[in-house]
Parts: sequence; structure tokens; C-alpha cells
Amino acid sequence: KGGALPDVVRDDHATILFTSGSTGQSKGALSTHFQVTQGIFNYLASALMMLGISAQDGVVSSLQPSTLLNVPLFHVTAEVPVFLQSLAIGRKLVLMPKWDAEEAMRLIEREKITYFVGVPLMSFEMLTHPNRAKYDLSTVTDIAAGGAPRPVEHVKRIDAEMEGAPLIGYGLTETNGVGTGNWRGNYLAKPNSSGRASAPLVDLAILDDAGRKLGANERGEVCIRSVACFQEYWGKPEATAAAYTADGYFRTGDLGYLDDEGYLFIVDRKKDIIIRGGENISCQEVEAALYEHPEVAEAAVFGLPDERYGEVPGAVVHLATPGAVEAEDLIAFLSQHIAAFKVPHRIWIAREPLPRLGTEKIDKVSLRKSYRDRVGAEAV
Repeated sequence: KGGALPDVVRDDHATILFTSGSTGQSKGALSTHFQVTQGIFNYLASALMMLGISAQDGVVSSLQPSTLLNVPLFHVTAEVPVFLQSLAIGRKLVLMPKWDAEEAMRLIEREKITYFVGVPLMSFEMLTHPNRAKYDLSTVTDIAAGGAPRPVEHVKRIDAEMEGAPLIGYGLTETNGVGTGNWRGNYLAKPNSSGRASAPLVDLAILDDAGRKLGANERGEVCIRSVACFQEYWGKPEATAAAYTADGYFRTGDLGYLDDEGYLFIVDRKKDIIIRGGENISCQEVEAALYEHPEVAEAAVFGLPDERYGEVPGAVVHLATPGAVEAEDLIAFLSQHIAAFKVPHRIWIAREPLPRLGTEKIDKVSLRKSYRDRVGAEAV
């Protein structure tokens, strides 16, 4: 009491951030001060690279760097790349207590925000907001997203209709947010890619179940080796051991592949694939096709039990304009865009926005359970 605070050393525990639980039970990922700091350094390297590219293009802003803090600080995106990186580079933080697209645009104009980041739905809500033209959003040079894939159609529309350039980042709670990035022209060239491994700290590999590295364009589990990766799941030694390979790669649980240029393409969550009579269906692919319909504001695709096929795809959709289309219209639309076996057997239209997790991701776990229970009750 009353004495000096103890010195903090690299291996002291720093944070326990809980995973979003978007694909199962939430776990507390414990990181040391060294691991968190290294994650910040990796983001700083990316920021300096982006600044160098901007300088070459002659588009460096003269404004003080500034960003909205519009996602919860108890999750990794807000903590590491937004909050802690901002402290390191002197970037102004404008705090939002709750997400609202119009309030975000008002703050962007008033505070001259230069960088926007959030889950993809946030930038899409601004893009499609009926009052967007009322606000000056020209100070924003980059419109970044993470936490979920951004549909290709959204990438194209942001580039065409907004002044900021689209970006995407891929990382996890367990990697302190560090993973890959796809920026500006590169993103437009490959809008369905999460980008290349973030220099200098990320070693990215696609591994099979035995931990063997796969070659270009071979599909397997996306794995990340980095000094920024977490130390352990709090109180779950078996889960920690299962998360790492013998040579230190963290198994993300995502399925994907690297193309010939090292760009990462996420196929799906390992536990979020629908197997319909032996055919694998990517929930992400079906959701992306739904988002191509102009009236689809939010969509979630999941497996429903089926006596014949084992499981079949189902979907719940929230419309931009209530009553604009019916489920049958969406099924007809999808039939023109994806293979027949991937088209959902059932589509429910939800009057209210879909439920979210604390990360603002759509809560697919609760949606899947709710609608599976509904189908089961109907069968009885």
C-alpha cells in the first residue's frame, strides 16, 4: 500500500479477451504484455506501409489522424488496432457509446474522421443510408472492415459510391487481431480475398488435419504463426493444446487457400459448412449471393436437419424495405446465381434486424438453434 507499482515484464499476463462465440462456446484467450505489444507493432508496420503508398500516390491527408471507436473495447479489434495503436501514433479517438449509422456520419463530418473501421455491416449501413448525401464524409481516406467477410458487391459499391477506399483485415482474438490485410487497388482486384500475410510478423500457412503444409490453391485449415498469438485459453489446457500444432501454428478453424500470389481466400468456418448428402455447401457463399439482392439488408445461412440429405441449407433474412419481396422471390433469385443444391430449402423473412453478438457479428449460433427448433416443432 502506498508503494511503487511493480515492474511489468514481457511474460506477465495482460489481457483475457473472450472469443465472440460465433461458432460455438466462448473461450477466454489470455495474452501476455509481449504478445499484445507485438500485435500493436505489426499494425504500426502496416500503417507505415499504407502511409508510404499514400505518399507515393500524392494523397496524404494534412488532417490529424482520427478514427471512430465504434466497436466494443472488450473485443480485439477495438483494443489492439483501434485503441492501442491510436495511442502509439497520436491518432484522435472519437467514442461512440452505441453504433448508429447516421450518428457515425454526423461524427465523421464534425470530427473530420480520416479512418473508418468496423464490421462490414457498419460501412454497408452508411453506404445505403437514405441520408448519406447530407453528410460530408470526404475526410475518410480508408473504409476498413474486419470480423466477417465483406460481400464482393459491397466492396464494389463502396469504391464506386464513397470517397474512401475499401480495406479488409483478417485476424482473430487469439492472434491479437493480426493476420492478413487487403488494401485499396489490391482489394478491388481480388475483392473476395482477405489479402496477404501482414508483414513482418505473420507466418501464414494452409495445413491439412495432420499439420502438413499444403501448396497454392489447395484447401485446408488457415493457420497463423506469430509472436502476437495468445498464450492460452484461460482454464482450458486441452483446448489450448488442440489450438496449436507441434511447431507453433495456431489453428484458426477457418478453411481456405492461398493463391499463387499468396492471397488468402476464406472458404468457410470449419464448423460452418453444410454437408448435404455428401456435398459441401459454404454458408458464406450462399450469404454472399443473398447480399447481391438489393433488398437484402442482413442474411444468415445455416444447416437444417433433413431425413434424406442429413442437412440442407436454410436462411433468415432481414429486408431493407419491409414487404418488398417474399421468400419465394429470394429463392428464385438465388436459383439464377448459385447451384440448385446450394439454394436454401427454407428462407424466413425476419421483421426485426438479426441478433448480434457483442462484436456486432450476426449471432448465427442462436439463429441456427432457434430455426432448427422451429423446424423440429413443425415436424412433430
